[in-house]
Amino acid sequence: MPRGRVRLPHLKIVPALLELMAKAANPEPVESHALPENLEFAPAPPATTPAMPDSPVRINIIIAIKVDPEDPQGGVPASKTRLKKNLAEMFPALEIGESDFFLQCLATPAEIQVISGLPGVDMVWPNPDVQAHLLTSVETVRASAGWRTFEARGKGITWAVMDTGINAKHPHFANLQTVDEKLSKSFVADDALSDPNGHGTHVAGIIAGMAPINSQQGYTATSFEHDTLEPKSEKLDGSPAGMAPFARLISVQVLRKDGGGTAFDCIRGMAYLRGLNQSGRERCVDGANLSLGYDLEATTYGCGFSPICEEVNRAVDAGICVVVSCGNSGYGVVESEEAGVSLQTHVGMAVSISDPANAEQCIAVGSVHKREPHKYGISYFSSKGPTLDGRRKPDLVAPGERVISCNASYDPTANPPGDAYREMSGTSMSAPHVSGAIASFLSVRPDFRGSPREIKRIFMSSAMDLGRDPAYQGSGMVDAFKALTSV
Repeated sequence: MPRGRVRLPHLKIVPALLELMAKAANPEPVESHALPENLEFAPAPPATTPAMPDSPVRINIIIAIKVDPEDPQGGVPASKTRLKKNLAEMFPALEIGESDFFLQCLATPAEIQVISGLPGVDMVWPNPDVQAHLLTSVETVRASAGWRTFEARGKGITWAVMDTGINAKHPHFANLQTVDEKLSKSFVADDALSDPNGHGTHVAGIIAGMAPINSQQGYTATSFEHDTLEPKSEKLDGSPAGMAPFARLISVQVLRKDGGGTAFDCIRGMAYLRGLNQSGRERCVDGANLSLGYDLEATTYGCGFSPICEEVNRAVDAGICVVVSCGNSGYGVVESEEAGVSLQTHVGMAVSISDPANAEQCIAVGSVHKREPHKYGISYFSSKGPTLDGRRKPDLVAPGERVISCNASYDPTANPPGDAYREMSGTSMSAPHVSGAIASFLSVRPDFRGSPREIKRIFMSSAMDLGRDPAYQGSGMVDAFKALTSV
């Protein structure tokens, strides 16, 4: 049975937000530092907006809405309408963002106290910054075996990529018109069909698309020397392809060009995808890939019940298979003191799964070595389980080390054009392997479309056991071919 949240009537503001409110009430002096002149991207905005001398600090918050007991028939929509009206009357200067079940605004600690007591308010949360989980894999997870045996190449399946955007003009996508330009949408005031950061394009290229055959020149990729990390250009064998090369992609841009964003923009993106499926008779979106997240604050009320986790679970309820990277917080630094000397030790970190991978209904994915996963096992950086409340995560693991995929800055008209592909590492690269494997599966087993829980069961039960602890490997490494032959 699905878990229910334990209701504590006195808890209307989550502890993590109370801490921010306390800091805002007693701000520490901040030194002024000049930014380097060659800074390429603007830094991500802080969790709190710096105060002017005579202005109170405003905190970015998410307001979770509940049904007003005085109007149970109206449901959440009616409750949200009344709450917006109350907020506009009480705090006319507030700029309010909204999703189906949440509101967002910048509010002072005093305003937050008032807001938490208004009718229709369930809980008030901080709106944390989210980050992309970045730090010959098709053969490793046996996707090519499915191509040869079942022609499982993703035809007729549509997958959303919630990320920094997709460079739709890259030959990898332009060849088959992989990206649906009409349905793609940006939630960060940018162009969803461009990607100045490069993360989203790399993720998308793992899922779908296929480079045209270039027998004369071939394709090159930027990789990095193991010891020096110096970049080098190397020639690739053949024409690269995604896990489900014929699948269609929707670019849902929720991260800025610096790779950061907010939980609320992700929530709006998920609500948009649910709306696409609910707006017509045909299913528009089969799945969504979220190679992003933020470290869970240990004092946050209810692991797996944050606003972004609840939105992920709603998307699954709407028939969307949601695949999430579990994070790159699997190692850290412990400080100690011995004989008066301060020491730092790098250690592995358990219970480090990030949000929204903590959502119960999603498929949370960790990272393994891309060629020899049985030998090298789970990547040192891959976040480890279990969840803070004791559930088993990750669900699956997939290649995430030194993965080659699309280089968003590639320009075939330039001289020289540069490398069309590049190497990246992180659980950000692991999640799209699972997304692509599921898309290829659904293309030959369309009877499972709209059944994300059954899909999760199939892929977890058919996973390849690597002989590692479940808190590290979950059910094991995704096995696209075994999943196809198991049903």
